[in-house]
Amino acid sequence: MHGMHAQTMFQRALDLLEVNRVDDAIPLLEELHQMEPRDARVNFALAMAARDAGDDFRRLELLKKAAQVAKKKALVFEELARAHARVEEEEEAIAAARKAVTLEPKNPDMHAVLGEIYRTMGREKMARQSYERALDLAPDHIFALTEYGELQLSLGETEEAERYFRKATASDNGDSSDAYIPLSELRSRTRDPQDLARLEDEIAKTGNRTQKQTGRLHFAAGAMWDDADDPARAFEHYDRGHAMIYPDYEVDTYKTRIDAMKALFTSSFFEERKELGSDSARPVFIFGMPRSGTTLTEQIINRHQKAAGLGELRYFNQQSQALRFGIGKFRIFEDNVLALGDRDFRRTARKYLALLDKLAPGAERVADKMPHNFEVLWLMALAFPKATFIHCTREPVDCCISIYTKALSSGHRYNRSQTTLGRYYRLYRELMEHWKAVLPVTIHEQSYEAMIADQEGQSRALIARTGLEWDPACLEFYKGERQVRTFSKEQVRKPIYTSSVARWKRYEPHIGPLLDALGDLAPTR
Repeated sequence: MHGMHAQTMFQRALDLLEVNRVDDAIPLLEELHQMEPRDARVNFALAMAARDAGDDFRRLELLKKAAQVAKKKALVFEELARAHARVEEEEEAIAAARKAVTLEPKNPDMHAVLGEIYRTMGREKMARQSYERALDLAPDHIFALTEYGELQLSLGETEEAERYFRKATASDNGDSSDAYIPLSELRSRTRDPQDLARLEDEIAKTGNRTQKQTGRLHFAAGAMWDDADDPARAFEHYDRGHAMIYPDYEVDTYKTRIDAMKALFTSSFFEERKELGSDSARPVFIFGMPRSGTTLTEQIINRHQKAAGLGELRYFNQQSQALRFGIGKFRIFEDNVLALGDRDFRRTARKYLALLDKLAPGAERVADKMPHNFEVLWLMALAFPKATFIHCTREPVDCCISIYTKALSSGHRYNRSQTTLGRYYRLYRELMEHWKAVLPVTIHEQSYEAMIADQEGQSRALIARTGLEWDPACLEFYKGERQVRTFSKEQVRKPIYTSSVARWKRYEPHIGPLLDALGDLAPTR
């Protein structure tokens, strides 16, 4: 990078990224990229900004460019592996992670990242080997301990998971904020009175911790105070955590996008494009807001002997990103959509079915649970008009509280505050009402509260909607052996529980902004 001006711009962009001001950092980095398109540091930093902005393909493209120049920088290949994994390019992700290990074989970070890649792909044995190699090199390696704990938790081994998380939080070898969050979820079984005191001490410490890392500690403290039956203290921490983890979010910009989608995707749009996709009935699409029961619904289907649940497939999200949905001006996305022809929809369907054949060979029905696919229903309905579409719903305030009290990834920018969350939820409901009016498919509503109240009756109805005969194993959804990769991974290992119904009432004094933002979707106060 040449010149003091460029160096100053670059440092300013890095400082902005550090405090989650992604939208302010990107123009500076784009200008630098125009000046020096091959600079590995610029490409890498811009890729990190693209990651935070949710632009997976731009992130991958930039990291590929960085790797072409920085051929011996393991950190670049580490992030390249994660970028490939994000778009479900498994072999490319593994190759990049192995390259990072080859470049720095004595660095436990690289082995732990390789384990992370294997874990996200469900390759349990290979993940274990990588974590164990990392811990051989550094027994107190926080990231490896935390990742190993996440693997154990996803497999239902909660005691082992807690053991690894506690090792991570006890380590002085770096930041342990990522380990405190799952530990705060698990500690309700043990309630060690020292946990909260240790965590408050950790928050009070100064050092090299980033703003996001401190935010995650606040989330963990919120969960622990909640468990200690002190919702006031809990929400003090939750509110602080949100401000630190999530970038600013312009709800009005999202509203403009929703309005444009409603104008583009009309009844006539679908009438002009009917019978373009596949006649396969294999896919079972499960969608809705996060924390609305999507994981529970998928697990019930997954227990059927003729079905398979694949967790969160990003396929349709990626197809939409390739059309530039949510990235740049809506007009570009609209032009790309209108240019799609018969072959495009059939190719989309064909590639998706090939993915199902690879991941669930022989299954008559395959559940694809991706909550935010509610934004991409136009494409899914055209590609698979005979698929099963299941919209998971939950009482709005309970759903929003469950979202707000979980440290979802920073990509959930609408979770910035109670107000942005409530307004976003209203727009989601508005979009769903539009889809139900114009899509050429039946959208089945699956109420979380109804499932809790009548598990067998609702489960039978759910299975019937997929076209399968009833299988009693579906009542024991929590006995599935498949690795669970979702924030609900501990809960879906348990039978139906009722404590999450009407949960919001205990928080009512602390959620005024959320209730105001939800408007008539919230109960009368």
